[in-house]
Amino acid sequence: MLTEFEAALLGGIIGGFIGVIGTLVSSYYGPRRLEEWREKREEEQTHGPRKRYLKQILEGKKFDWYSLSTLARATGTTEEECRILLIKIGARGSLKEKKDDEMWALEALQPIAKELEKRKNVEN
Repeated sequence: MLTEFEAALLGGIIGGFIGVIGTLVSSYYGPRRLEEWREKREEEQTHGPRKRYLKQILEGKKFDWYSLSTLARATGTTEEECRILLIKIGARGSLKEKKDDEMWALEALQPIAKELEKRKNVEN
């Protein structure tokens, strides 16, 4: 049988160990969960609607290609934010070098292989 001192010492060690484990778990998973929640909320409230708008615009039959400035203006984003969203929805930039603006289209509607083939034919 343990003496009172030994029992107190053992209890303190066990309690300290449990406290350290609890602190490590909560200091890692707490901020991680919070960050995941914030990202999910931002996606649902901000990026989700913007990506839907971009997809609707790019799937429209009016033009094959849209300028980055038009897409950014339509979604209320900066050009850099718009580029990120465009990549996330499966769009790509044109390979043509224009002096005025970048042009974007959905990869599914304007496959890069088609544009590369046109360039190859022009070079030959």
